[in-house]
Amino acid sequence: MLKKYYKKIDQKKILEINKNSTKKFPNFCDTIINIDWTKILYNRISFILSAIQKFKNCEYLEIGCASNICFNSIPLINKIGVDPENGGNIKDTSDNFFKNNKKNFDIIFIDGLHQYEQCRKDIINSLKVLNENGFIFLHDMIPRSWVEENIPRLQKVWSGDVWKVGLELIKTEGLDFFIIIADHGVGVIKKKEKKITYHDDYKNTKNLKFKDFLNLNEKIKYVDPKQAFELIASS
Repeated sequence: MLKKYYKKIDQKKILEINKNSTKKFPNFCDTIINIDWTKILYNRISFILSAIQKFKNCEYLEIGCASNICFNSIPLINKIGVDPENGGNIKDTSDNFFKNNKKNFDIIFIDGLHQYEQCRKDIINSLKVLNENGFIFLHDMIPRSWVEENIPRLQKVWSGDVWKVGLELIKTEGLDFFIIIADHGVGVIKKKEKKITYHDDYKNTKNLKFKDFLNLNEKIKYVDPKQAFELIASS
């Protein structure tokens, strides 16, 4: 579904600006995903709020709060936001939080460190404390270029390589998973069984680059916002 957005950029112009791009960055790629997120009039908050409506006395957890754009928009008294630097109401790492946490949650939003290793760890820990029929939302699941995806970070707009968790989630039994084409890619996990064993394919996934994302994303279910609202409502 993403292939219709693929666009080749002028490699010569890029190399004129930085002649060493291909040498410095093994992730270099002259294809981009040409999506303007500002023209898709929904964001992560709208999808999270649609899921919150399904629960009475919803218990909400947010991992990675930064400037509280999302956390402050959640109309719940019993909400927890975890961030080691700023935002939320618990100043700690997600690893430490999950180590000491005793609560279960109906909805968890993960927008922490935009790196595959940490994101998969946050998902694994979240699945353990997510109630059956609960939702996990993931941000930044559609990098649009090798620069947005590159590790380490090269610019302000950065998705990182969290997209890789999608390749493991589609093989994880007991849940539904899809990605919404909006707001840098919003992943949605619906937990259908009480106990979930995360599909571990770390060895084959850890070294994948943006070029691999372009080739592998057809394995993932992508939906537009209208479909997403329908799927969340019917879950």
